[in-house]
Amino acid sequence: MPAKSKVLKSKVQSLSRKAVRPKNGRSGARSSDDRSAGASMREEVTAYRKDLILRAATEAFFEFGYHDCTVDLIAEKLSGTKAIVYYYFPDKHSILREIYRRALNAVQDLMAEAISANADPREKIAAVARGYATWVIDNQRLVGIFWREERSLSPEARAEVAVEQKKIDDLLAAVIRDGVAKGLFEVEDTQTTARAIAGMISFTYTWWRSDRRLSREDTAEYYARTAQRLVGIHPD
Repeated sequence: MPAKSKVLKSKVQSLSRKAVRPKNGRSGARSSDDRSAGASMREEVTAYRKDLILRAATEAFFEFGYHDCTVDLIAEKLSGTKAIVYYYFPDKHSILREIYRRALNAVQDLMAEAISANADPREKIAAVARGYATWVIDNQRLVGIFWREERSLSPEARAEVAVEQKKIDDLLAAVIRDGVAKGLFEVEDTQTTARAIAGMISFTYTWWRSDRRLSREDTAEYYARTAQRLVGIHPD
């Protein structure tokens, strides 16, 4: 088990022990503070266990494909039983849906943070491309599932994904429009350019490997410069 997982597991076990240990060694009525602390600990443990299941499912879906993957295979990756999986998720589709939801939220958050941290549109577009490229490299299997398994989602879930995906395109497009308005960018179609930048970075998951010529940092920087060129500026 990776060191990080061991630390988290130890933390969960510690939290679980604290949650059942009476304060000052006494039993009896619990104060509202005790109940609040216990509820908080349970929520943290639940969130951690869901994270473990989603990580295991990501590995299993990537390795076997969504349709050929079973809950038993997810449980095997988790080193547990499928009863644990079903305790937190009603079915396999709900796991896939949550993987998509979290991935989209993560990308939206990192892009919004990169945009808010920079005032100049030229720096914004570079920071967004750099941050997104780094995230794609760090989450290659997750990105692979995102692009391979959309057809496995229900029509309702696909509609949700489309709405959230458009928010990502809109974040990029807003930066481009700002650059155009300030005379810094020159593009024919802001929305198409935004999709082109996001698309070229997304498919890095298909070819980037740690033993290749470009490092993680070099790749992210390359995309930052390329994004700037796509909007009509030439970085020094």
